[in-house]
Amino acid sequence: MKIVILDGRKMTDRETAHLYLKRKLNLPEYYGKNLDALFDCLCEMNGTQIVLTYVAEMKDNLRRYANNIINVFEAAEEKNPKISFISEQLVDEL
Repeated sequence: MKIVILDGRKMTDRETAHLYLKRKLNLPEYYGKNLDALFDCLCEMNGTQIVLTYVAEMKDNLRRYANNIINVFEAAEEKNPKISFISEQLVDEL
């Protein structure tokens, strides 16, 4: 399984977040740089574990949008059994 580690500190605003996600997750050129497009791309991925680090910093930068991104990862994980998602926040809660 491929492991992709996402650094929440790199997502300083919406545009930068989507550019970073596109690069780190190797999303296709046609990626629409929005949450719906992110969900669609995640649902097509195979054999990938996504680890989100520095969640608090990401939330400081993106505010509510950070939670929206996390919700997309969680929803895609439910729909696509070929990916898994874990965030630093979840690890801290254990």
